[in-house]
Amino acid sequence: MERTRAAFARAQREFNSPAPDPTLDELRGDFTRAIGDFANQNFSEQYGPLFGSVVESAAEKILLDLEGNVEKAKHEGVFLINELLDRIVRGISR
Repeated sequence: MERTRAAFARAQREFNSPAPDPTLDELRGDFTRAIGDFANQNFSEQYGPLFGSVVESAAEKILLDLEGNVEKAKHEGVFLINELLDRIVRGISR
């Protein structure tokens, strides 16, 4: 019974003060480390001991480029929508 009370007390403490959400940099780092570990475990015998490190840095570069491209696409999409709406509204008001 005491273990159950202790478990509920711990759950209540965790619920009352949740951990902060991880940042995008932390998530990217964890993901690229996982990719590097996977590559190292599965391909290090075939391609050498540094293969995991190379794959990890390449994956991080790819993710950074992807994030930049998504941000640019978002801004271009907003511009395109605003331009289309302006032209539609101007066409209706004529």
